[in-house]
Amino acid sequence: MRGFYSIWSKPYFENKSHEEFVLQDFELLTLVLSVAAYQKYNGRTRMFADRLALDYLKKNHLEELFLDGIYEMKVPSEIDSKVFWAAGKLCALEQMELPGVMIDLDLVIWKNLDSTLMQSDIAVIHREKINEEVYPGKDYFQMKQGYQFDPSWDWLERPANTALLYIKDMDFKNYYVKEALRFMQESEETTDNLCHMVFAEQRMLALCARKRNLSISSFFQHLWELDGQELFTHVWGHKNVLKYNHEQRHYYCIRCINRIKSEFKEVYPYIAQQADLQEYLKAIEEA
Repeated sequence: MRGFYSIWSKPYFENKSHEEFVLQDFELLTLVLSVAAYQKYNGRTRMFADRLALDYLKKNHLEELFLDGIYEMKVPSEIDSKVFWAAGKLCALEQMELPGVMIDLDLVIWKNLDSTLMQSDIAVIHREKINEEVYPGKDYFQMKQGYQFDPSWDWLERPANTALLYIKDMDFKNYYVKEALRFMQESEETTDNLCHMVFAEQRMLALCARKRNLSISSFFQHLWELDGQELFTHVWGHKNVLKYNHEQRHYYCIRCINRIKSEFKEVYPYIAQQADLQEYLKAIEEA
């Protein structure tokens, strides 16, 4: 089963003075490990990225890492990147031919998924609780004149975490993406960058699936079930530690490099030439 990733660089530049897009060392290593593991256990991968992200991948000779190629992705200019920082994922999904598995940059999949995916209309990593602080009701959202939420949506349907997302049916994929992009484009200006984004990406998926009478399979029913399992590594909750704790970051990067070097030798050259990783490579050689 083909997998695909996406990078939208615009949110990276919010409140920053950087002139070019880069992945931090731990982000790059996680991505390389994710792609290598997916291609070993599941299938070829491709990358969708906007122009600045594509330039970064090409400059660092990473385009050949994705055996199914890299493709330019465009996000509508009306979408506020401060609020909808993950909108690129929906735009990549819009361009992607099915079947395919959408994978976050910080998710590593260690085993074959076919037995679950082949039996599913839609598959996600886990379901979410309807916590009002994260998933408020529709009255929370201020929308432009003329926008209406579908009156047939069942707001009791649990949202679905899309760190991994598989959709079988092309027609449903197009319906879901159209609704999500329309919501993002029709939202009034806001400073909220959590509830709006997860509604468009995760709650709307469940609402649209319920309306179409499609079932959502999940590898786990709850977030806490990811503790101790061996199918996925999701770095999401550990990112802030890696950003600001040099010791933990160094330890994590060394572990990633050693894992790549021992289990995925075919992609090791992609990290061996990266300037930002030389301190870790040197530390491994000297150990």
